[in-house]
Amino acid sequence: MRRFSPRAASWAGALSAIPFALSAFIACSGESTLTHSPTPPDSDAGGPDPAPISDAGARDARPEQDAAAWKPPIACGTELPGPALPPNLTEAEPGYAQELEATDAAGVPDPVDYSGQSKLIRGVVHYMFQEPASEPSVLSHDRAQATENENMGRAFLAAAARGRDGGLSVPFLRRGLYYHYACSRPLPASLDQLRERYGDYRTWRVETMACAKPKNGPRRIYKNSDKGVFVSETLVGDGGIRETEVIFTKLRDDGQLDFAVYTADGQLTDRSSFATNGGGTVTAAAPYICMSCHLDATSGGFTNLRPTGTGAGCKDRDAGP
Repeated sequence: MRRFSPRAASWAGALSAIPFALSAFIACSGESTLTHSPTPPDSDAGGPDPAPISDAGARDARPEQDAAAWKPPIACGTELPGPALPPNLTEAEPGYAQELEATDAAGVPDPVDYSGQSKLIRGVVHYMFQEPASEPSVLSHDRAQATENENMGRAFLAAAARGRDGGLSVPFLRRGLYYHYACSRPLPASLDQLRERYGDYRTWRVETMACAKPKNGPRRIYKNSDKGVFVSETLVGDGGIRETEVIFTKLRDDGQLDFAVYTADGQLTDRSSFATNGGGTVTAAAPYICMSCHLDATSGGFTNLRPTGTGAGCKDRDAGP
């Protein structure tokens, strides 16, 4: 992995025009026709469900390992499997590592005041440094360059160097988050490793949705709030699994969520597919798409277990909100 320094080489060329956000048809929420399975015999549901994704959870007899000892599953720059990103998506822009290396951040103010950014982007920066969204939107170079922040710190200072009028380059920040997230967070490298750490989630309490608007098809969600893990399977055909999305609520020091997506083969990926208004699907980059759907609009943090939005799928079915 290349080492970044604020006193590195000169600026690279300007970024080409990249869209800042996904089209409005990306769906964040809207599950319909919700059913609950009986509690498995080896679990304790802990009471009724007041909300679809925030139940009391099931206790698994398998003891948890020490999460502090878990390491990121990949090296930065590792190409992960999964469907191709749309070529005009911000995170699909090639050459990030080379542009990062060529960025000179020597002239970036210290500290960097990013309070003028949108609530979403301020939240993204806090998230990158495991800070609650309530913290001031100011970041020193020392904090950005601390050992525990090495990857995200490089991404942030480079985005500050490439910004205009004292702001951040939001496209470069998003590309940095995409490039560095999986190599900075202690996510399981596969669904097999997820089960090794937390036990077999298929024995936990499960919700089945006949049509989930974000996916335009059935979904299954296994829940264990004691362990802080929520596993959502997108179902296709005769019960096949297209992808598995996992939320972790207890991996971070700031109380926010961590996100992981796995392919049909159970391998970690960095993208997920969603329904479009036209009836098809579009692939988006994780974790940014996950974060934009799980944003708490009041606090600015990524703490909502149930995503926000309306969802683009299930329009030809008797779907609820």
